[in-house]
Amino acid sequence: MTEQAVERREDAVVLEYEHRQEEMAEALRLVLRRRGRAGLVHRPVFLGIVGLLGVVQLVAGVYRGDATGVAFGTMFVVWPLLMFRVPRTSARQLLRANQHHGVMRVTVAEEGVRVVSVHVETRMAWANYGSYAETERCFVLRSPDRAGTCAVVLVKRGVRAPEDVDRLRALLDRHLPRV
Repeated sequence: MTEQAVERREDAVVLEYEHRQEEMAEALRLVLRRRGRAGLVHRPVFLGIVGLLGVVQLVAGVYRGDATGVAFGTMFVVWPLLMFRVPRTSARQLLRANQHHGVMRVTVAEEGVRVVSVHVETRMAWANYGSYAETERCFVLRSPDRAGTCAVVLVKRGVRAPEDVDRLRALLDRHLPRV
């Protein structure tokens, strides 16, 4: 890692971590479910209803000897299973694409977010984010576009002290709306 200093100030929260698949998948699930009506297809209840309707169609098709009914029933059973796996599969691909960055050192301060790794150093002001959401393991800073796709994932286990999670949450609340 290149030895670039990460600001250490009282008002800043510093996180240091390497991304993990389960955290990326959790962030992707959150982003996909919060995309308005388009996010409906990623909600477990919706996927369960579609799967249940597929089972009913499959049974009805078999009972009537209707090959088209069996095909549609099979499709509506398999599709929700595949959609349920999208965040995990996408997280694995994102992780593979970004693992060469190694340890991420992130400083969140009044000016915005600074990310430093082996291959990248970026600074982004709060205007680059539209909102943020919180999961059990991470904070997801979302882009300002209508879809609110993910811009940055801040992993909670990367803080230096447990009270830094509360400080980070307060800092995010001052600058971004929580969704």
